[in-house]
Amino acid sequence: MPTIPIVDGHLHLWDTSHDWYPKLAAFAVQLGKPELAQPFLLADYERAAGETRVAGLVHVSATTAPHAYLAETRWVSDLAARADRPVALIGTVDPTLPTGDLVDHLEQQSRSPQFRGVRVYRGLVPNTPAADTVAAWLRDHDAVFDLVTSPADTTDWIDFLAGYPTLRVVLEHLGLPGGFDQDQRNAWQKSLTLAAKETDWRCKVSGLGMICPDLSWDSLAFWLETTADLWGWRRLLFGSNMPVDTRAGSFTELLATVDRMVAADATEQEAEFFYADNAAETYRLGPLSAR
Repeated sequence: MPTIPIVDGHLHLWDTSHDWYPKLAAFAVQLGKPELAQPFLLADYERAAGETRVAGLVHVSATTAPHAYLAETRWVSDLAARADRPVALIGTVDPTLPTGDLVDHLEQQSRSPQFRGVRVYRGLVPNTPAADTVAAWLRDHDAVFDLVTSPADTTDWIDFLAGYPTLRVVLEHLGLPGGFDQDQRNAWQKSLTLAAKETDWRCKVSGLGMICPDLSWDSLAFWLETTADLWGWRRLLFGSNMPVDTRAGSFTELLATVDRMVAADATEQEAEFFYADNAAETYRLGPLSAR
């Protein structure tokens, strides 16, 4: 397990007493994990983290009700104001909105002191007016674009974002590998290699619980080692994807597996980059908690 305080670069806080997640309950039942549809608040995160020292957090919007992210931003800001460590917020936006409304929704979220950028999980396509609007706004406000893309679309995103060379981009969930068979592994490895070589993006080591049957070394080793070899420790940052990745195991199991690679391959400084400094720098968390 990590012996240093970490920054969790990707997690989801949610309060299911609000009608912000209309498909979450069915998703949780389908996974056989109905507890995923329960509220996941800072206290719940603390219990999941156990004895791990967490110095900072990056909440990523997971709302699916239309435009619920506006209310969620206010809710997260209120939670963050009472937290005992820095909390950054990655919001989202509806890419189907007219340009003026899209910009207005970005502006509304940016009023939160915790706002650091956006990710759009579905529906944002490169080389479209919506993508141009989002990329230009984020560039002009020095905010982060948390990029969600599959291997099939990675080349198009690389080409599109080359037009925004100063935009800060973080590739989410290792570029969303599609599955385990050899063709899917090859497609993922090819796209991740290209992104590492052709861009200055950073990459989140997160989301493997969404595709792996468990969080053991045997399940995660190929994905972890390939990513570390391609990107290097200065461009990688850790994210738990809590509570979603609990579909495959616990936070403690995830950290134990990830740290097996870090302990074997990274220097002390590289481990600090990966576990804390890269995320703190990317999302401008400021002074970290000593927890």
